[in-house]
Amino acid sequence: MKLTQLTSLIFGLGAGLAACGDNGDNSADAPPPTPDATPTFATIDCTKVTTAHCQQIASGDAAALQLAANSISDDTTIILDAGVYKMTNSLTLRNDGVHLIGQGLEQTTIDFGDATAQGNGVDVIGDGFLVQDLTVRDSKKDGIRVEDSVGVVFRRIRATWTTAGSTSNGAYGIYPVKSSNVLVENSRAENASDAGLYVGQCQHVIVRNNVVTGNVAGLEIENTQYADVYGNTAENNTGGIVVFDLPGNLVVGRDIRVHDNMIRNNNHVNFGTPGTTVASIPVGTGTFAMASRRVEITNNTYLNNDTVDIAVISGLAIEPTLASWAIETSKIIGNLDGLNLQPADLTHVMNFRGENIVIAGNTHTGSGTKPDFNDPLHLGLLLRAGSTPAPVDSVVYDAIEEDFDSTNPLLNSNKHHICVAGNTGGTFGSLDLIEQSQTNQVPFFRPAAPFTPYDCTELIGGPVAEVVLP
Repeated sequence: MKLTQLTSLIFGLGAGLAACGDNGDNSADAPPPTPDATPTFATIDCTKVTTAHCQQIASGDAAALQLAANSISDDTTIILDAGVYKMTNSLTLRNDGVHLIGQGLEQTTIDFGDATAQGNGVDVIGDGFLVQDLTVRDSKKDGIRVEDSVGVVFRRIRATWTTAGSTSNGAYGIYPVKSSNVLVENSRAENASDAGLYVGQCQHVIVRNNVVTGNVAGLEIENTQYADVYGNTAENNTGGIVVFDLPGNLVVGRDIRVHDNMIRNNNHVNFGTPGTTVASIPVGTGTFAMASRRVEITNNTYLNNDTVDIAVISGLAIEPTLASWAIETSKIIGNLDGLNLQPADLTHVMNFRGENIVIAGNTHTGSGTKPDFNDPLHLGLLLRAGSTPAPVDSVVYDAIEEDFDSTNPLLNSNKHHICVAGNTGGTFGSLDLIEQSQTNQVPFFRPAAPFTPYDCTELIGGPVAEVVLP
């Protein structure tokens, strides 16, 4: 089957069987509804699918499920009856056009708690993959990992671990990586020791109407191009919704929309593995954009995030060695048009800068009152020191590579085009992070609205386009 046929099939199945959600934006005035716990049909069986092949697995028959995964052909649906499937090994799928469908995330559970190998739960490489209406629980590594695939749908699923806040939990719950044309909707991700819902090194992604809770990072967009993130609720994570690039990856992140989400009470203790990026997130972080470009953070509701609602950060804050950020231009995957990345030499560019970011129309209530003083980078302590005696500002910028003065707007630059004039519901402060330390506490530059010289409202090169999947 051709890829275009697979893509049409996967989205056709979703529309016909699953009553796919509205394409419109959700209002930020109230949290989006909890994802449906039951499917929109009474029972799904092989008479209701359109793939060339179908296998239905009886309730709890883990051996039959494993055999099906190991022996199926392309263009096959595996239907799981209601019940718990106790697996002793990963469920590995390596075919195109595979659909894995349960009877609802409260009815069908694939449980990897008894697995003996340190593997992922559901591990997929294959175009046209759909997983729907089931729960994956207690995988040793990632919950559902899909890699190097085109046309991927996660719909009404849950990835979780039984023990909340445990460092032995797997790193990622819902995990599409190095893939394109990805849709994640109406799902839950809970208790991951890194990111509950992670999208990394991907292109053309929609993440909508999901709930992420109890994770270190709730929802993470990393080194990804063209992503639309909306209608999600991020609550009780260490950090709510985060967007960043890391050094060395061949996809340079760009064109990310984070809008109309509820980001509240993200004050969970950080139980990330020491040395990982997320282990440095201060408890109480709503959103940060780090080493990111062409990002819009708009019309979100921020509530009671103890350290800060929104932070804009240079990659040099976590990796100050410029050479680490060099990427060979000929090997880069995706589109660099209009990004104006800094050259490292004649054949390499660097992606450490946070630049060309618009923050507008967000609401801010009750945040910044109890910054985390114990994060490894001491960012919470520096935020409190710079903003004393008031709460930490709603939006903070590290001002790395900028001209900085604590009081005079004319002595502050905005070389990286950080735009906060449209964020009328909160306050703004820049930090001078390079000079800031526990022994040298530099006051914030805290201009009144419209926050000159950060008083722009539009991205250079025009707004981020809405993502439209095939």
